[in-house]
Amino acid sequence: MNYAHFHPRHKEFLQEATVIAEEMTSNFFKLTPNHWRRARYDILTLEGLEEEEISTHALALVAKYHGCHRDRVLKSAFFDFYRICIQDHNILKALDTCPDLSLLPLFLYIITHELVHVVRFSQFLALFEASEEQKQEEETRVHRLTQKILAPLNSRELPRVIRYYEDNWQGGRQYAHL
Repeated sequence: MNYAHFHPRHKEFLQEATVIAEEMTSNFFKLTPNHWRRARYDILTLEGLEEEEISTHALALVAKYHGCHRDRVLKSAFFDFYRICIQDHNILKALDTCPDLSLLPLFLYIITHELVHVVRFSQFLALFEASEEQKQEEETRVHRLTQKILAPLNSRELPRVIRYYEDNWQGGRQYAHL
């Protein structure tokens, strides 16, 4: 399929939102840099995604991979690696259909939300492999945590993003175990 991709200006906003989201999430959970070395993750836009990481409806999804250090065979060398898969085409569509949404606050919400999932998975506060009911409960929990994390920003635009999310995406969680 031919999907719409972000332009360089979109990616600048994404980069800015990622820096803020990482800092806000780290502060909220009181994470050290050492935590992020254990909870490895990456953020990719549509152009870097594999076909199975592309969603027709999610704004982003978390994929989980198992990695191993080179030339190591011990189980202790294995680690989980999370990929936050940004769905350019769905985000651009959301911006087109909802003109009161702004790109930076939308990115900020999406990245913070997905980082909360990564933190919760890596700290074993939530299971990646879960039933649909458990995933929906976790999605509600993560939505509330995301709001708490972003509340200190006092942004006038974030409530619109939160309303949009509640109206359109609540319960629409996607995990991809690849």
